[in-house]
Amino acid sequence: MTTTDRTDKTSYAPFILFDDDELRSLILSDEPMLSRCAIFEERAAEGWSGNGDDWGSIARVIVAEQLPEFEDDLELDPEAGMFSASGSRAALEKLGAALAAAFHDDARLRDLLSRAELD
Repeated sequence: MTTTDRTDKTSYAPFILFDDDELRSLILSDEPMLSRCAIFEERAAEGWSGNGDDWGSIARVIVAEQLPEFEDDLELDPEAGMFSASGSRAALEKLGAALAAAFHDDARLRDLLSRAELD
């Protein structure tokens, strides 16, 4: 059986949407996270650092507020060194677009962070 690789490394950059028929996930590795840590560290006294778990908290706010129709279709599985989510292609595309927008907009990221709960 041949697998089809529909991985997208550009549309949601720096997030990568992996999709090869067997695995479908949206990830952010630790290297790009480092470039945004300063925003999280503004709230370091509360325990934020900008790691994968913190991006999971941001993703939960986005899903609750912007993508509630995909709540049952997404599984967030972040860890310290990497953010990861799995689900349908449609759900991951929507989440990827929203997370990439937040990643590239300091004000939007700060706003989401103000409502996120530390995991």
